[in-house]
Amino acid sequence: MMNLIQTKLVGLTMELDLKAREYKKLCDTLDKIKSSNIDPNDERLLQVKKLFQKNHDEIVEINRQIRELKEAQKSSNEEN
Repeated sequence: MMNLIQTKLVGLTMELDLKAREYKKLCDTLDKIKSSNIDPNDERLLQVKKLFQKNHDEIVEINRQIRELKEAQKSSNEEN
């Protein structure tokens, strides 16, 4: 039976996978927009860059939470 930490890790890992796929799509979209030689101030490009940064920040946060949970799990295992 999974404990609370393991359950949270599974959920965060699934969320990280989803965000990684979104990140890949945004990278592809950004490459397409850049290769079309559009104005650097074009609203589409600015919007994708904003989404790209938001997604990146979310991935960093999820990884931080995973790291903290793994440390807590390790400490819990050492106590038992």
